[in-house]
Amino acid sequence: MYSVKGKVTAIYKNEESQVKVGKVLKQGTTINTQRDAKLTMVCKQGKPLCVTKEGMYPVSIWKDSCKMDNRSLTSSYFQYIWNELYHRSNEYKEVAEKNNMAVVRGDGPYRIEVYPDNWVIVEFSPGLDTINYASGSFLLSWTCYECRGKFQFQLYTAKDRKLIFKDSIKGSEISIDKFRKKLKPGVKYAWTITTNAKTGVIRRRIFNYVPKKTVTDYIESIKDDVDVPEDSAAQYFRIAYLLEKKHYLADAYAWYKKAAMADPESSLYQDKLNSFRFEYHLDVMETKKEEN
Repeated sequence: MYSVKGKVTAIYKNEESQVKVGKVLKQGTTINTQRDAKLTMVCKQGKPLCVTKEGMYPVSIWKDSCKMDNRSLTSSYFQYIWNELYHRSNEYKEVAEKNNMAVVRGDGPYRIEVYPDNWVIVEFSPGLDTINYASGSFLLSWTCYECRGKFQFQLYTAKDRKLIFKDSIKGSEISIDKFRKKLKPGVKYAWTITTNAKTGVIRRRIFNYVPKKTVTDYIESIKDDVDVPEDSAAQYFRIAYLLEKKHYLADAYAWYKKAAMADPESSLYQDKLNSFRFEYHLDVMETKKEEN
């Protein structure tokens, strides 16, 4: 179950229970929607199905409704949603326990940049290969095991390699706030780090500074881009997911936080927010905000 508005219950083997986001509807279930209720279900194939009228609906009526004729970013999103919600469900846990499987989700967030024998390993999140940035606080980050001393950070124009900003850093991240005033909208920049450790060549990463209106227009274009009912938390999360796919990481972070605040009981929204913070070292930024 992707989104629920109003009173909706599920009847299975003569037992009736309230329908909440994340609930898996088994074959033989009947949905009971009350007046003014709306709900959106998601098929494994990535197709959303909705109910907007009062009534009793056996799930069997949708057995042939999940076929997909095309692939799109929207269908990929709903496939992601189905997978995440299913792996958080009691039904999945029961199957895992029955088959003696480990309950595991997700992949490691970092990309190993260099890993020759006897050399220090530096890792970057794949999401930082290219970042599109317009506004908001965010970090450029990396992970380096057994590194000693400071990192040397450099930001320069991608086209002519003109140095814009440099800094010596103790930690493994730098706030965009430190150099934001030196940026010009519409300009493509690149950044890299160096260290005294033997790491090999660490390739540069792209930083696109885009006008705020570009992001605002994109968000407006996707707000109502699905023709199924969504509660506010689900809409916020979808916007955040699509912003992340477009490499607008600072904006994605803001919308992931909005989704988690709108539905604090959702493990999906909270887990995603926590993993996003971990991937981009954002707990460091949040801690500094609290200290200030």
